Amino acid sequence: MGRSGTRVGVLLAASGLAVLLVCSIPIMDIEKVIDISFVVGSGIEYGPPNAGTGYHTRVLGKSILRGEVLVEGEGIHLTVHGYNTQNLADVCVEGRYSFVVNPANDLYTFAFRNMGANGSLVHLKLEEIWTRPMGIGSPPLFISGLVALALFSAGTLISVVTHLRRSQHAIQDLRNIMNSIAS
Repeated sequence: MGRSGTRVGVLLAASGLAVLLVCSIPIMDIEKVIDISFVVGSGIEYGPPNAGTGYHTRVLGKSILRGEVLVEGEGIHLTVHGYNTQNLADVCVEGRYSFVVNPANDLYTFAFRNMGANGSLVHLKLEEIWTRPMGIGSPPLFISGLVALALFSAGTLISVVTHLRRSQHAIQDLRNIMNSIAS
């Protein structure tokens, strides 16, 4: 196999690494995950287990949650439970309130409590902004990444095996020379 085996191995490893690097380029995606309106009556708390009051962030990639609460009528108190939400406990909202949870990582629940005499119409909008490798979101790129990983592994293996065989032959040649000098 000799030098051509080493060249083939290095070429396979380099091409596999190049495709892997392309597949790992980070991209940002914004997805609207909650967009709901509901009425919170006087003295009532609206939250889990009601629909639209919980969300679990993505597992792969880094996430940021960006939310907006719009209240018509009397003010409400908003409490967000989850990772990194210390500043979102019992926040009084009258009109429009925007918040960001950065970084976001886990299950988040939203509770709305109306302490006024009349009901309030509440609109909750939540977006997840997440960064992930390009190969995760696209099936063709994911498959290309797997093929590239196989090429990189095979190329590295071919290069190592070729180098070791050449080294063994060089050691054997050195022993033969040493034996011929000694005799």
